[in-house]
Amino acid sequence: MLNSINSLNPDDVLSVIQQGLDKWNHNTISDRSINPTNTIIPSHRWEDSYPENGLVLTGYKIDLKSDPPSNDNRGDRWNMDHVWFNKAEMKEWITNDLIEGSVNKVPAVISERLIRFHLVDNVRGQTLPFAPDEIKMNQMMTEVVLKNESSIELEISGESFSVAKGEWSLGENDWTPTHLLDHSIRTKLLGKVTYNFQTETVTEFEMVAIGERSGKTKNNGRMYGSDSNHIGFYYKMAQENASEKIAPPFIDLYNADWIIHPINKKRL
Repeated sequence: MLNSINSLNPDDVLSVIQQGLDKWNHNTISDRSINPTNTIIPSHRWEDSYPENGLVLTGYKIDLKSDPPSNDNRGDRWNMDHVWFNKAEMKEWITNDLIEGSVNKVPAVISERLIRFHLVDNVRGQTLPFAPDEIKMNQMMTEVVLKNESSIELEISGESFSVAKGEWSLGENDWTPTHLLDHSIRTKLLGKVTYNFQTETVTEFEMVAIGERSGKTKNNGRMYGSDSNHIGFYYKMAQENASEKIAPPFIDLYNADWIIHPINKKRL
């Protein structure tokens, strides 16, 4: 690593690239090479906490330019993220005592993780998560539409509303902003999930949401556009390949006991 920056300012990025190039050019030929016999092992990777037997989702977000949203009128920018739940969290959501036809509130460990860290405005850049007390509405529900000895099928529905205004309340960490907060997002969502009791695995998952965002955060690319617009969210089960085992962006704030943190870093 010769140099790095996380900035939307092209002049700052160019300057950092030039500084890195200068460091490279001042290195000797031997310094530019890594001994092929060396084994480089990082001291910590968030991917070490990947929940092998849990529920892992891949998400896609894109701006929707019309109201009501139209598939033919979308933004030119989109983004992805991943959501992790371990096996215990997944089984807290989908239990064998659910009754066909019943409507149930999604446990907080599921709904709040989605609302705080994933139903957020990061279409055009890196945004900030919401604190627990910034969730003003959490009506994420499931209806049991089918249940038999081997499996259960749930329909997901509901809405959420999160507002961050004023001081940051999530403590000192990698995400702590230098500005007061003033952004919000309201979502309506639909989805379905099928769980197999014999294998103790989710066999099918899809969820879509329409979000109406307002305001901006420092690095989410909203400083030049409108103050509000609609966002489309789509989540599905991740595939079993390396490219879909990337850690969620706010994994350090998940506050889950099964997440391995770097040494000398506390959970918040």
